Amino acid sequence: MVYEILGPMFFGAADKILNITVSSEMNNLVLRMRSVNAVDSTAMNALTSLCERCEKENVRLILSHVNDQPMSAFKKAGLYERIGGENFCPNIDAALERAASV
Repeated sequence: MVYEILGPMFFGAADKILNITVSSEMNNLVLRMRSVNAVDSTAMNALTSLCERCEKENVRLILSHVNDQPMSAFKKAGLYERIGGENFCPNIDAALERAASV
């Protein structure tokens, strides 16, 4: 499953992250973030919740093209380590290749 997130992730947009379906029938969830130039704490909370749901369902979370500010926020919040550096890909092609590697 691939979702593309467009624009900055602040409190209003962050709620949409909570609506992403995670199911044990999925192997991977790819978030394409090339258009996300900023995230706030509400978005980080939503992404942490998404990460927890992925872990619970044994779904690998893969992030594609994470820009500088969001990447800094991921590292500061500990999500970079939790998700795993190998699951942060420079572009969608690399993310899809990573997803296919299971």
